[in-house]
Amino acid sequence: MGMTEYEDEPVEGLPEHLPEGETMVWQGRPTAAAMGKRVFYIRHLTLYFGLLIAGHTVYRLMEGVSAAQVMGTLAWQAGLAATVLVLLSWLARAYAKSILYTLTSERLVIRSGVALPMMANIPIEQITAADMRVYRDGTGDILLKPVADRKLYWVLLWPNVSVWYSRPVRPLLRGLEDPQRAADAFASVASTHYQVTAGEQTAVPVRVHTGGDPLPV
Repeated sequence: MGMTEYEDEPVEGLPEHLPEGETMVWQGRPTAAAMGKRVFYIRHLTLYFGLLIAGHTVYRLMEGVSAAQVMGTLAWQAGLAATVLVLLSWLARAYAKSILYTLTSERLVIRSGVALPMMANIPIEQITAADMRVYRDGTGDILLKPVADRKLYWVLLWPNVSVWYSRPVRPLLRGLEDPQRAADAFASVASTHYQVTAGEQTAVPVRVHTGGDPLPV
């Protein structure tokens, strides 16, 4: 795997033109809404801030503090919470726009980064399995399992990496609008790289999970 900062892309999502014989199979990126919910946890933080502010307001009123003082405190607390949530929403949109997953007939290329843009190249032969999780909003994640001796860096791959698997690091294609199309593309490419005999499971098997259950190791 190679990781390099990119400046000019001859082909969107790729550091260079594809070599002769290599073709692009699929491209996709996360949705901003999915990034906001599952990377920056905006919904959870909104609820947390709301409960925190409400609890503090009730406590102050029970202490006998004047309504004017309580309203003043409430205003700056709500403003601070709103600022944090707006900043996180901007980051979610910025990352969703910067990330692009490109699957070719030979490799997976992950382009990511806002302040420090990076690219990761993972040959298909170094991906041994994939797990797909479909969410209630229709988007999905695909968790990849690389070969055991492949060294990947969590910090450089974030947010395209599972937060629950630090060792070994497992790349994660996040918030795909059409995850089934991506899964079909992986299966199609895998079938050309691995020999499969009758009764054997196709290489890079894509297992599907729905709802709130975590992806398996």
